[in-house]
Amino acid sequence: MEAFDGFIAAIASEFKIKFQKDPEGEAYTTNIEFENGRAQKILITLSKDESGDRIIHYYSVIGKLKQDSMELYKYSLELNSSLDYGAITLMDGTLLLRESILLHHCEPQRFMKSLIYIAAKADELEEIFNKHYDSK
Repeated sequence: MEAFDGFIAAIASEFKIKFQKDPEGEAYTTNIEFENGRAQKILITLSKDESGDRIIHYYSVIGKLKQDSMELYKYSLELNSSLDYGAITLMDGTLLLRESILLHHCEPQRFMKSLIYIAAKADELEEIFNKHYDSK
């Protein structure tokens, strides 16, 4: 975790982004603000894959699912094939946009590009889902 903490500290310093470490010391969060006055919260965690390599995960909430969400499931699965980074996932009844990258040799620009893409795309999808699926 020390290498990850150092990596996050370097990103924060280089790109002037504030990260908050959770009380358990296992994850970070940050808010990415957009010119339209909206913002998107990103959760960043570290885990190991099956071979033991450390993986950075980004999560951003799109929205809670309603009882009858078959149309939304279909739309989400179709949309996944067109995303440049990440994928729409379902966790505990909540749609998330998620991305994973290797920590080893992760360059700050790659980290930031993924972070900003996930935040921006999750914010865009949140607006779309709220307009189309909350009104039903």
